[in-house]
Amino acid sequence: MKLLPLTCVAVTMLVVYLSTAEGRRSDGDIRRSAKDAIKAGEKTLNDHKKELKQFKDKGIDRKGKASKDRHSVVTQSRREADHLAEAGLVSVEVTKILTEQEGLTLAEVSSSPEVQEEFRSEFCPVPISCSQARDSAYRSVDGSCNNLNNPHWGAAVTPQPRYQPAQYDDGVNSPRTTATDGSPLPSPRLISNNLFRAPGDCTETDHARTLMVMAWGQFIDHDIVATPVTQGDGAPITCCGTEVQNRVDCLPIPIPSDDPHFNDTCMEFVRSAPAPAADGCEAGPREQINQITSFIDGGVVYGDTNMKWLELVDTNTGSMLTSDGDLLPSGGGCRLSDSEDFCQLAGDHRVNVIPSLGGNHLVFVREHNRIVEELRRVRPDWDAATVFQETRKIIGALLQQINYREFLPSILREEDLVKYNLKLQLTGHSSSYNSSRNPGAKNVFNAAAFRFGHSQVPGSIAYVLRDFMTRLESTPTESTLLDPHMLITRSGRNVADLARFVVTSNSMKVDSHFEDALRDHLFEGPDGVGFDLGALNLQRGRDHGLPPYNAWRQWCGLPVATSFSDLPDMSDENKAVFADLYSDVDDIDVFAGGVAETPLDGAAVGPLFSCIIGNQFRDMKEGDRYWYENRGREGFRREQLAEIRKVRFAKILCDNLGVDPIQPDVFHVPNPNNSWQSCQSLPGINFSAWKRR
Repeated sequence: MKLLPLTCVAVTMLVVYLSTAEGRRSDGDIRRSAKDAIKAGEKTLNDHKKELKQFKDKGIDRKGKASKDRHSVVTQSRREADHLAEAGLVSVEVTKILTEQEGLTLAEVSSSPEVQEEFRSEFCPVPISCSQARDSAYRSVDGSCNNLNNPHWGAAVTPQPRYQPAQYDDGVNSPRTTATDGSPLPSPRLISNNLFRAPGDCTETDHARTLMVMAWGQFIDHDIVATPVTQGDGAPITCCGTEVQNRVDCLPIPIPSDDPHFNDTCMEFVRSAPAPAADGCEAGPREQINQITSFIDGGVVYGDTNMKWLELVDTNTGSMLTSDGDLLPSGGGCRLSDSEDFCQLAGDHRVNVIPSLGGNHLVFVREHNRIVEELRRVRPDWDAATVFQETRKIIGALLQQINYREFLPSILREEDLVKYNLKLQLTGHSSSYNSSRNPGAKNVFNAAAFRFGHSQVPGSIAYVLRDFMTRLESTPTESTLLDPHMLITRSGRNVADLARFVVTSNSMKVDSHFEDALRDHLFEGPDGVGFDLGALNLQRGRDHGLPPYNAWRQWCGLPVATSFSDLPDMSDENKAVFADLYSDVDDIDVFAGGVAETPLDGAAVGPLFSCIIGNQFRDMKEGDRYWYENRGREGFRREQLAEIRKVRFAKILCDNLGVDPIQPDVFHVPNPNNSWQSCQSLPGINFSAWKRR
């Protein structure tokens, strides 16, 4: 190799040094740029607030449109989440300024101590202290300090973590709406009309599983995730109409001109509220908020704030408050079809969405109160606060046990239960806690994979009488949405009949087909305007910047398609539909691809959703310091754990709703191997294990 003369080498090195020095910015310059960007971001936030007020004052954003008002009940946000969303808006603006105007890359913004210190000092000046939580036998109300080194992991009102970075069109904030070839992605409503509409408008029945699979999936989902949308100034945001073109809070869904149901050209869609990156204290690309804890901890029953506890709990006894008929208390938001009905109040604001969901809320409130009475007998020395906390701890254990011992085996294969460490121990304590495992509910799980249950929703809901044959008052599902009538009418005397319907009726198969109730009539008002749940799911994934289907197949280690004809794990019919809808196989939305996969043998879902669901529930189990099988103060004594292990969901339904007899496995239809048994024959907890030692 010929060497350059020394003088040439020196000159070359000097030129490189000078050019690098000229492009290099000092730490002080970066800090000043960060401060200026934060000021600009705060101005954008103030301008945004003024704009929202103007839209309300002009009557553009207003209450009174039934479908929007009803949908807003489900997507409402807490005050704490609103504060985080404001920081999220500033975070996005800071990141855009630093990347577009100051020339920093996204990696440099995320890794710059100067940028992050300035942002943190403005929005998270006080770190969380975990001194009290370190030795507590009970979870914090908001999930904070479950992980002592990362106190925000799994806590309420924090950004949703991700398995893969977001894929926004601009890398920072703009939803994923552009195809690989630069053209717009197909309208979610167009995809829904072609992929989600069942042939002959009739979805297929699952002959093995009951409707409890859908009902429990929704109930446990509401225990681990609630994603608020951006809030208007006291009124739902309007995204359709000539006065609201290109609103930053909106991502309206175009409706095809030949749509078989909707006459309008636009479906309302408000973007999820933004959150800052990481623990909610860093600048970076747009994230989304989980405003409840990610732990299976009974927050769906009790709520995730001290204020909610005070609203729901009798502080003199430790029991949950109830109304006449031993029903849930009055409150919350819903629509009433009978003047004698009332909206139900619960730990989660979505309790009134559908009667089967409200029924699961009710059964665990009653179970809480039943356990309180048992504990007061064996521990008269405990005060009301201790009785409440210990009962809450037992309810959390029962929820975890039902979810992992009964629900997950009904939707995942045995080999995947083993692969993702989802199987429970039969005896003794577990040592599965891993402090490096983030238990937070991941974005793709929340916005795509765990929404598979939407295809299981039945076309109607009814009562089943004690003969297990007679069905009464069959009601179209769309008529029950946000209406608790079937649950609370006649002071709750039909509760057992409704529960009997859920545990004996066949579920719908998990496939790409949705009931028309959810495609055309979701939250429909008297004006006939409704939503399409499948289309909303697709648009939510794009809003969140979820990478497309193939990217997730690759992440899971599954074969990736290079053309529509070689899409693995799909029927030829679905392959053809995707080829007609998308211009490139790499553009397929993750929800559309996942729900269209053929279920694995013995599972309710296909390979992709099995992978994402398996990973998520492994994280929630191994990343939970208060996992019920763990040893120490956070768990239970060995004899107490043995008593909890006796209980199946059927026993809880028996004891609290009067469904007697009942099959032991309520997630599968009765059969010779799962035949009806009397309540008395099903084992329950002997609370003498809680006596003072």
